[in-house]
Amino acid sequence: MRKAILLNHITMKTRVLAIIISILAIILCGGSINNMSAQSPYDVDNTSGKYVDISKPIIITMKFVESDSDESLCEYCRYDAQGRIIEYGCLVGQFDYETYIRMFKIHYNGKKIDSIQWKEVLFGYASDKKDLIFKKGISFYDQFTSQETGYYHDTDKDVKDLDPNSIASMRTYAESKNDILERQFGRLYDFSTVKWDKEEKDEKLGLPIYSELENDYGDEYESYILAYSYTPDDYTKKIVFHKKRTEFDGDIYENESKYIITEKYLHTNMAPYTWEGK
Repeated sequence: MRKAILLNHITMKTRVLAIIISILAIILCGGSINNMSAQSPYDVDNTSGKYVDISKPIIITMKFVESDSDESLCEYCRYDAQGRIIEYGCLVGQFDYETYIRMFKIHYNGKKIDSIQWKEVLFGYASDKKDLIFKKGISFYDQFTSQETGYYHDTDKDVKDLDPNSIASMRTYAESKNDILERQFGRLYDFSTVKWDKEEKDEKLGLPIYSELENDYGDEYESYILAYSYTPDDYTKKIVFHKKRTEFDGDIYENESKYIITEKYLHTNMAPYTWEGK
């Protein structure tokens, strides 16, 4: 009898202990989940990881050959841990030839986009601070607060047809905010949609090494010649030869320039395209 009572007592203590352990595990697990969900997306390092996704440039810069000027910012894109875009910016220009970086900050509600803040920041201010774009723990968008640096716009609270995993979709969205501004102004930096008159590819890499485009409009003329070089799984450099002839008030103006475009890509510990289920 005493033995049975003792066994029942031990069994009861074991059950109570198991319940306590289960409760502690749930609390700890819940805390861990909360900590994960509360983690800032700006703690994610887009510049390091095992894999590189060349379909997702994170920064594109331009530098003129035979010039002492620094690399200037053309475009940037920052991603969270799920591969979603949280900030994006691209080069724009006005008809009075002032140049801006159009910047966006995307807010999410669960898996859906809740709203997008956006503004235009003077090109020089943004380029001077481009080293902060991927600095851990901060928002590049929030680094510009003075009205003197550009123009602020109403938050977009009715976002439609935007794929938060696609930089191409983000570029289209940026173009939809044109007003009197254009996403690509003057010299091109994004050639992703260009249909080349001539193109040569590396046989092993399957990537272009030479491209040529020529548009002739009679008195007006424009051409691009690109030579590519690659650092495997890291970045692409494009040497661009640009010629342009334009007519204005009856006069013909000709211009030639040579500049280097550098594209750096998203580094991640997830294999490319897994975010899209491929």
